Amino acid sequence: MGFPLDRLDTIYLTHLHSDHIDGLGELMTIAWVAGSRTEPLPVHGPTGTQDVVGGFNAAYRLDSTYRVAHHGTEVANPAGFGAVANEIEIPLGPHGQLAVFEEGDLKITAIRVDHTPIEPAFGYRIDYKDRSVSISGDTVYQPRFVAASQGVDVMLHEALDQEMVQTIGAKLGERGLDNQAKIFHDILDYHTDPEEAAEAAQEAGADQLIYYHIVPQLPVKMLESVWLGDAKSKFDGKILVGEDGLLVSLPAGSDKILEQAVLQ
Repeated sequence: MGFPLDRLDTIYLTHLHSDHIDGLGELMTIAWVAGSRTEPLPVHGPTGTQDVVGGFNAAYRLDSTYRVAHHGTEVANPAGFGAVANEIEIPLGPHGQLAVFEEGDLKITAIRVDHTPIEPAFGYRIDYKDRSVSISGDTVYQPRFVAASQGVDVMLHEALDQEMVQTIGAKLGERGLDNQAKIFHDILDYHTDPEEAAEAAQEAGADQLIYYHIVPQLPVKMLESVWLGDAKSKFDGKILVGEDGLLVSLPAGSDKILEQAVLQ
C-alpha cells in the first residue's frame, strides 16, 4: 500500500479488542527495521496498553535477535526494537476528551466512547492547520463523539447492519453453531448502525462520512446499498463505504477531499 513505515512516529490505539491490536507486533517490527529506529516505538492507548505492549515485546524479542544477526546493527539497531506504552487517562466528566498531542499545527484529541464492556474505549479527532478528521473507534452512537467532531472535514465511523447480522446469527443457530450464533447476537449491542452513524455525521456538521470497521463484511459492492439502509437520507454530505486501500487526502489551505484507490 506504500505506507511510509519508516516515518511512523507514534501509534494510537482506540481500544484493546484483539481485532484492533493483532497487527501491532508486525507494525513495530517493520517500523523498527525500515526506519532504522534507535529507540522503541511509542504506543498510546487506554488502560491496559502496558500489558499489551509488554506482551508483544516479549513475543517478538527472540525474532529481534534474528533480525540483528541477519541485517546488522546499522539496519536493526537493538536499541530501537519493540515499543513503549503510554496509557491515556481521560478525566471523568461530561466532555470526556483530552488533548494527547499538540505540536505546531497538529493536535490529536482522544475522546471517550461507549463500547461496553470494553472500558475505556476511545475515538480520536485530528486537527492539522485548517483540516480535521474524527475517528469513532468501536462504539454505540455517542453524543460525546458527535460533540467533539463538530465541523470536521471527514468523519470515519464504524457501523454494523443489525438486520444482516441477525440473519447470519439465525442461520448459524439453525446449523447448531450455538457459540457463533451467540457472538452474532451479542455484538448487536455495542456498535452503531449505518443510519445512526449518518445521523452523527449530520449532527456534527461533517462534510463527508466514511464508514469503516464494516460488519458484516460485504463480499460484493452491490450489497452496499442494502447495508446502508436509509443512511443517505440522514446525512447531507457525501457518504463512502470504506474499502481496503482507500486513501483520503485533505490538502491544507483547501476544502478539497481527495480520494485514491491504492489497491486495484
